[in-house]
Formats: sequence, structure tokens, C-alpha cells
Amino acid sequence: MRRARFLLWLAALAVGASFCVVVIDQRELAFRTLLRRAEQEAFGVSLNRPILDEPGLYLRIPFLHQVYRYDKRRLRFDSRPQSASTSEKEPMIVDYYAVWRIADPRLFFESFPGGIEYAVSRIDNTTYNKLRNTLSTYSLSDLLSERRERIQAGVTRASDEELSQVGIEVLDLRVRGLDYPEHNLDHVYRRMRTERERFGLRARAEGTEKSRAIRSKADEESRILLAEAERRATRLHGEGDAEAARIYAEAYGKDPEFFAFMRSLEAYRKALNSQTTLILSPDLPFLRYLFEAEAPEGAAAPPAEATP
Repeated sequence: MRRARFLLWLAALAVGASFCVVVIDQRELAFRTLLRRAEQEAFGVSLNRPILDEPGLYLRIPFLHQVYRYDKRRLRFDSRPQSASTSEKEPMIVDYYAVWRIADPRLFFESFPGGIEYAVSRIDNTTYNKLRNTLSTYSLSDLLSERRERIQAGVTRASDEELSQVGIEVLDLRVRGLDYPEHNLDHVYRRMRTERERFGLRARAEGTEKSRAIRSKADEESRILLAEAERRATRLHGEGDAEAARIYAEAYGKDPEFFAFMRSLEAYRKALNSQTTLILSPDLPFLRYLFEAEAPEGAAAPPAEATP
């Protein structure tokens, strides 16, 4: 009997102790109040540490202390697709998410005594308003370019600045998608097609103009090169004629008879071939070397036969 009574008292003590102890793990933080009052001291009783942000065991007075637990980790808020517009007044559907955490449990409790659902609603309203206002100052091309990172960082800072007043820290905000409203797609596609066609016409016109300029430049360079080649050819031809005349003059001066013989051979080669028929008198001076028995002294013998 005495043993049973002891066990009963021990169980009652354990149950009572469970009401007097709060266990906080490493994923949690809590805010402890006295009769739902958040002051450091209430009715002359010190609350000691109202913010319980370290894992461990904490004492509480049953029925007087209330402990409100919150998640200490980073939390994610996923928005529903919402409407916005760009600086060109184009309607868009934006989808985004935000990463946040409870930075000040006391301020958070005072701002949202009804629970975390009210905090999520506040995050939704604040981030959406900041994002919508920011998007309205940028064009769609800006939102799809490398400037998107700076835009998101600006929205994150603006949202954090406002929500820090209620104990919330916004760590990051990211736009997951930008799309046109369903009823606006046909108009957008037509406009995009028109823009592409206009771009194509402009590109073709620029290409034609560049082609014409390149062709004109090539023609001009070709004319310059041909003129230069003709000048060089004329100069070289003149130099060759002058050199030939000089050689002929030297040969004539050294041996006039041999010079006359060589010139006659050159004339025979040009005048007599397989396609030429000549009827000439053998007394012509032109045929002198063909019918002479001997070539002039010092000259090479003429061909034995010639094709008439």
C-alpha cells in the first residue's frame, strides 16, 4: 500500500513537472509570456528570458506562462500566379517565391498573435505589392535579361525593409515565371510576328546595302588593279621593244649581212607555213636566201626545203 502510494505520488510529480518544463529543440524558437503579456516583467514577476531561441529545458508556471513555438528554420512562401504589368503597360502573369525567417520572436508575436497564417498573408501582400510596383518600371526585355537578378534583389530589399517591422526577415525573392494572360496571347503573337517581319526587312535592307557597298568597293579596286596592270604591261612592252631595237641595232652595226639574213629567216617563218600558198617570182629579193646555194659567209645555212 505504501509502495503504491509512493508510485502514485511519483507519477503525479512527473506529470506536474511536465507542465513546468518546456523543451525547445534546435529547430525551434519560442516566446514565453505571463498571462499573455509580453513584458519582461509582469505583476512584479520577472520572466527572465521571454525569448527562448536556444535548444534546452526551460521552466514555466502552469496556467500563468504561455509558450508560443515557432519554426527557427528558413521558410518558403510560394505565391499563386498573380497579375502585373510592365513599363510598356503589357499585362503579365507573374509567379514567384520568397524565402523568409522569424528574426524577432517578440515583435512577431505582437504583430501576429493569431498565428503564423496571418504572417504568411502579410508576406503575400507585401511581396506582391513590391514586386508589382517594381515590374511596372521595367520593360519585358529587361525582365528577361541579366538585369533580372538586380530587379529581384531590389524587391527582396524592399520587402525585407517593410516586413522587418513585424519581426520577419526576407532572405530572398525569386521570379519563377513570367507569362502573358490567356486572353492576350493572340494579340501578343501577332505583334511578335509583325516585329520579327519588320526586323527581317530591316536586316535584308541592311544586307543589300552592305552587299552593294562591298561590290562597289571591289569593282573600284578591280579597276585600279587593272589600270595598274595595264600601265605596267605598257611600260614593260615599251622596255622590251627598246631592248629589242637596241639588240637589232648592235647586231646590224657588227654584221649587216648577217642581220639581214636573220631578219629574212624570221620573215620566212611568219610567212611560210602549212596553211600558206604563195606564187612568187624567184627574182624577188625576198626569196634571195631560199635559192642561193650558199648562205653568206659567217651565216648559218638556210633550210634545205621550204613548204611553198
